[in-house]
Amino acid sequence: MTWGTQYKYSPDAVLLVFASHYYDPDDYIRDYDEFLRLVRGEQ
Repeated sequence: MTWGTQYKYSPDAVLLVFASHYYDPDDYIRDYDEFLRLVRGEQ
């Protein structure tokens, strides 16, 4: 599992992502504390 943050972009920047699967918002953890609990194996 990897937590990623994108920052320090200019106001007119575009972030382009190439992926092997379609985007599904339910596949992502948006809360860092929840991420840490899962990494530690806590429920």
